[in-house]
Amino acid sequence: MKKTIFSLSLALLLGPSVINAADFTGNFFDDKGAYYGPDCDKEKNYSGAYYTGNYESPFKTILGKTDEEIQEKMDKLWNHYFKGDNNSKVYYDKGNEAYILDVNNRDVRSEGMSYGMMIAVQTGHKEEFDKLWNWAKNHMWHKSGGWDGYFAWQRNESGSGGDDNCAPDGEMYFMMSLLFAANRWNDSKYMDDAQYILKKMWDNGQHSLFNPQHYVITFQPQGNENNFSDPSYDLPAYVDLFARWSTTNQDKWTKAAKATRDHLYKSSNTKSGLFSDYNNFDGTPHGVSYNGNAEKYMYDAMRCAMNFGMDYYLFGADSARQEEMARRIIDFFEKDGYKHARFNWDGSNPQEQYTLGETGANAVAAMALINNPKYNDAVKKNLKMAWDGNLMTGQYRYYDGLVHYLAMLHLSGTFKIWKPKPDVEEKSVEANEYCGVKIDNDTTFYAFESCKLYKVNAKPKTNAISAKVQLNNAVRVWSTNSSIVIENAPMGSKFAVTDLNGRVLKASKTTSAMQEIRFGSRGNFLVIVGDKTYKVVK
Repeated sequence: MKKTIFSLSLALLLGPSVINAADFTGNFFDDKGAYYGPDCDKEKNYSGAYYTGNYESPFKTILGKTDEEIQEKMDKLWNHYFKGDNNSKVYYDKGNEAYILDVNNRDVRSEGMSYGMMIAVQTGHKEEFDKLWNWAKNHMWHKSGGWDGYFAWQRNESGSGGDDNCAPDGEMYFMMSLLFAANRWNDSKYMDDAQYILKKMWDNGQHSLFNPQHYVITFQPQGNENNFSDPSYDLPAYVDLFARWSTTNQDKWTKAAKATRDHLYKSSNTKSGLFSDYNNFDGTPHGVSYNGNAEKYMYDAMRCAMNFGMDYYLFGADSARQEEMARRIIDFFEKDGYKHARFNWDGSNPQEQYTLGETGANAVAAMALINNPKYNDAVKKNLKMAWDGNLMTGQYRYYDGLVHYLAMLHLSGTFKIWKPKPDVEEKSVEANEYCGVKIDNDTTFYAFESCKLYKVNAKPKTNAISAKVQLNNAVRVWSTNSSIVIENAPMGSKFAVTDLNGRVLKASKTTSAMQEIRFGSRGNFLVIVGDKTYKVVK
């Protein structure tokens, strides 16, 4: 069956968002030399930014915002919540310490402190990061006793009082932000602190952050609360990185990464796509006497959408199920008209108005639907709502404001996996094109090839016969029952066959003017030849 063409950007389809198609090129370092570029696994690579180094913002690719507009938006967020007046800021500087204030409850929580540290490391604000970590270390962090390695979830503004027990979302964000800080700022003190916490989460003796039978994070690691969970604590991308970077219990972290992805999927209601605030390890809601709303989609549960959307674009290891979760929850809020904030788990009994935090979290979930044409309008709508959202002021600015801020890190391309600095080899090449980079002048760039990073010093090829291949309008792509055929492309043209999500199924170069690619699969495919893209339906 023969089908015709639609033209798409080659950079969009074969840029660093596709694994196994080609090697990746780019900068991959910030202005101080910290690395966030490609990486690979021994057995299987996926389409996420961990593997590709591609953190391009959907605000740019979908909404058409410029880099300058995006940076201006992120600066506005920082200045509002960290440097603003007493009606907008949540960050309070106390000399060599600082804290994030839950304005409504007039207390300091491990959740907010760790959120503040993540925001600071991702936006490159080391001074504020250090002040927050000093406060958390001095007033929250237990370094002995029954809670050794854990953080008191609540303190007064003075740093005293509160509750010594932990809230596990704080531990998760503390560990992750410290690992990123150690890598981004090349500081072993952050790494030592992170590794201490990582070890104690399993080896405390009295408390295990993850249920040791199910490998799912607990609501709280003590007593009966060790036997159920809060799905908004499920952060599969973080647990995946703990499994790679922890120096202890790597086998347990690896099991927890799989269990976390499984639990988050089970927690998504098959009808509404919503999550409950507390739930069992099988994903069903869990009620408790001290919280009558525990079985509902409430304040905690809205973060789940951000958690799976984050994992989708950072790793892509569970993409099919996460796309399913995204369809469910976006379909649900589309039907609701984005009017309500709280529901029963099945979506009944709508209450309260849709919040800024939900706007951000659901927009991150919508990133899992960017490659689904049926959701083009819904994706744009969610991105635009997150972009246009009015920043929080007043009594309730802390929680919804910070959840939206975290979401904006993901949506703006600001959130990166800061990695240990890799070994870099230098090589010199003479070519008109190398790894997709056109070489017109002497230039230097980084190339990630066969799981190794190179600094490439390139010169254009000067021989009389140019190696540059250009396509003409006579090129045709069509299919038979058993093959895909590329007709009239110059010999040596690079081609790739991908699915609609950009996963490469075949890749090579043409060896004849009528190139036949044996391909028996049925469905919709993209065929990229040179600098053009064709859609084929078999």
